[in-house]
Amino acid sequence: MNLAANANAALYASMIVYTLAMLAFAWHLAARAPQVAESRVGERDEVREDVLVGAGGSGAPGRRTTRYAAGPAFEESLQSRQRGNIALMLTYLGTALLVASVVMRGLSVSRPPWGNMFEFATAGAAAVGVAYSVMAKRNHWQWLGVFVVTPILLVLGLSLSVLYTEAGELMPALKSYWLAIHVSVAFIAVAFFTIAFAIGIVYLVRLHREEKPPAKPNFMESLPSSAALERTAYSLNMVAFILWTFTLIAGAIWAKQAWGAYWQWDPKEVWTFVIWTVYAAYMHSRATAGVDHRKSMYIALVGFVCVIINFTLVNLVSTFVGMHNYSGVG
Repeated sequence: MNLAANANAALYASMIVYTLAMLAFAWHLAARAPQVAESRVGERDEVREDVLVGAGGSGAPGRRTTRYAAGPAFEESLQSRQRGNIALMLTYLGTALLVASVVMRGLSVSRPPWGNMFEFATAGAAAVGVAYSVMAKRNHWQWLGVFVVTPILLVLGLSLSVLYTEAGELMPALKSYWLAIHVSVAFIAVAFFTIAFAIGIVYLVRLHREEKPPAKPNFMESLPSSAALERTAYSLNMVAFILWTFTLIAGAIWAKQAWGAYWQWDPKEVWTFVIWTVYAAYMHSRATAGVDHRKSMYIALVGFVCVIINFTLVNLVSTFVGMHNYSGVG
């Protein structure tokens, strides 16, 4: 009981820290907008200097000035990095608290901590937090933080307000080592799918602004190019797709062990296969020459919507009607 209470306390603490991290990431993005505006002014100064030099003939043609680089733009860049690092440190702390909550919840019942929808949601959010924390620092993904931390907060809030369940024992058929293998790999896959989804949304917005440049730039113009964002999303989706393929196979093996058949057209099985099919279509589209990458990204976004449906509506329905799924407690 002490472990379960401590797990809940750590969960509340992680939500507080994640809220601070979300605000800090938004603060970080706010610092990037003036930097973009200053860079645009600097670019105009460069062009103007080129014209003057060419007309006066007093210097080498094409000479450029970098006056703007040593002014307010540089200062804002430094401030932006500092704010991003603060937000990232808060994310590390919030993720550590959330992982501690999940671990203590599992220890309190001596089983993997994803035996009901509440545990599944919190463990899934922890997986997303860990995946982002591992990749963010090396890839300088502070700009992505607000798009990842916000969904984590929404999931945690939903799990506490709607899905909360006291810890209990699993039904006998689900007491298997395949529970740990199958579901843990599914968590990792969903974590990569989630981050790829966030980058995919940013990619579509960035691409639109590149095709139709706005009169007033904002932080979006400080993000990586649409081509770089698309490649990153594709790489993450590829890793997630491979892990999801293993999840599908491991789920069939577990179903055979628990229920006596590899496939029974259970909603969980069907939706797992639907997700695999949609992302397979995305991979095929992305690898096909001549196909617009934007259209391929739309397929990936549909795939993530299927992931959400699978891990919310399908899990809830399966629990209520008593179908075999790993979110049911005996």
